[in-house]
This record gives sequence, C-alpha cells and structure tokens, in this order.
Amino acid sequence: MIINAAVELLVERGLAGTSIEAIAARSGAAKTTIYRHWPDKRAVLLAAVETAIPAAFAPDSGSLRGDLAAFINDLARIVTTPPTSALVPALIDAAERDAEIASLLAHFTAQRRKPIRAAIGRAVERGEIPSDRVRDLDLIDDLLLGPLFYRRLLSRSPITPEFTRTVTDTLVAALSI
Repeated sequence: MIINAAVELLVERGLAGTSIEAIAARSGAAKTTIYRHWPDKRAVLLAAVETAIPAAFAPDSGSLRGDLAAFINDLARIVTTPPTSALVPALIDAAERDAEIASLLAHFTAQRRKPIRAAIGRAVERGEIPSDRVRDLDLIDDLLLGPLFYRRLLSRSPITPEFTRTVTDTLVAALSI
C-alpha cells in the first residue's frame, strides 16, 4: 500500500511534490511505519520507481535482430504506458537537481541495459557480428535507446512499430558491417 501510494503521488505530483506526509495520508500508514522500512523520502520514492518501472527483456530469439526487436518493442510499451510514462520524465527531472538521484538513476539504467548486452554477447558468439564491432557497448546502448527516448521525451512523435523496426534494423546493419 505504501509503494502504491508513492507511485500514485509521483505520477500526480512528481518527485519534488511527493512527501512522506502525503504518502502516509494516501496509504493510511503512519509516518513511523514508513521510516521503519525506508530511511528517507528518496529511499521510498526509489523503491516505488523500481517497483513501478519494469525491466524490458531481450529473450534469446536466435538472432540479434530478433533479440533487439523484442527488447525495444517491450521498452516502447513500458515507456508509453502509465504509470511509467509519467514516472520516467519525473525521475529524469529529479536527477537534474539531485546528485544522489542522478547516481541511482544511472545504476537503475545500467541494470536495465543488461538485456542489450546479453543480446550483443550472444550475437558475437553466434558469429552474427564481429567482436571488434562491439568495443563500445555504451554507444550501442545509446544508439538503440536514444531514438526511443528522444521521441518519448522531446519530440513527442509517435513510437510506432515501424519506428522501432527501423531503429533496430539500422543498428543491426551498422554492427554487421
């Protein structure tokens, strides 16, 4: 109930507008109960974000293109569906003002990039792409994720299946050269 209340408040008010008092009032839990489980507001809010924002998956489809397509399509669904569609911008905004949240966001993001890294590793093992093409895994992540987040957060253009297919195909072609 506490986490659900925190998620609801984050969606409605953002990180800055969510307080322990508001979480307690919304959840019906005493502030002391909240502090017994989490040391401070940041910890509660980050637990709420961790719970509410699922990780995207890249199942082993047998091909790099299939793995990355599954991942980006799942991620597109996640970032365009409530509550994640509201939580991601709020978290990014808060990270601009708070170094601790920025650090936690970096850790959170790194954990959610693991399926991409696994898909790349499988593709190298299968001989789909040469290992020298994957020296900068951060760049590969950025090339796959950047267009999606640009559309979601800045241009507000639709994230369509054609769009995710084009992003995936372009990256796979670049890695295969």
